[in-house]
Amino acid sequence: MSLRWRSELLLELRMRGCQAQLLGAGWTAHSQASASAGGSGGAALSAALAALRLADVDTLPSIARLRVADEYVLHRLIEGEGSRAMVLAQARAHFDQALGPGERHVMLLPLGRKRHRWLASAINTSDLAAWTDALSQSGVYLADMQPMLFDEWQRLRDQIRDQDAVLVLLRDEGATLIRLIDGLPVDLLWERFDPGDAATLDRRLRAFARTPQGRSLRPVWAQSDHADTAPPPTESTQVIYLLPESKTLCRYVWDRDAVDLAGDRAADAGAATP
Repeated sequence: MSLRWRSELLLELRMRGCQAQLLGAGWTAHSQASASAGGSGGAALSAALAALRLADVDTLPSIARLRVADEYVLHRLIEGEGSRAMVLAQARAHFDQALGPGERHVMLLPLGRKRHRWLASAINTSDLAAWTDALSQSGVYLADMQPMLFDEWQRLRDQIRDQDAVLVLLRDEGATLIRLIDGLPVDLLWERFDPGDAATLDRRLRAFARTPQGRSLRPVWAQSDHADTAPPPTESTQVIYLLPESKTLCRYVWDRDAVDLAGDRAADAGAATP
């Protein structure tokens, strides 16, 4: 966490609402006041700021940091060893190919200690303009914006003790699934569904986690340089980390062989640990 020289707002914009926190100057992560409001986009931001004023906050700070949920963002994992400008151009080309020509704000954020592994995220400039306008009408300047996905990865990665696992981040309208190999994200998928539908979550997670995990199938950069014996192309167990709405990270061990033999039994057989 970086030092704050003055008070600022931390805003988490989700698809169905916004959470606003007032953070004081210094190193502390504790909020001095918080409020939430329903809605989406700029309307949710305005409503959350109005609710914060009602929480005994007479004057709002002039700057805000915004964290945006996955429903508003298109993500792509990129491996690029060139300059940041070259990797950013590669990301823009991908989004243009996937979405067609358009005005987009593209962010490029490092995923590991080696800067050639990146998360590229694109947001429609029309959405960004609406959010900026909603904040400015409340006298607040948008000083920083990041995908919620990156913010959570920064917070959670030291809590994940397994080098190979699947991370599940629940959202209002679905979940983001991330495959970790050697401790780094190598595959990412957005799945849209009702996150309260446990059967659908189980089915989508099984399909994603069943992808073979053998070292020979890993990206070249994820293969070990050590001369150890390669593991078999598939493993019988899969570690799942789930981040629900409570933001308490839970760990499950899925015995895939036992699940397959049992048919439709729940895939999260095993103890969940915070």
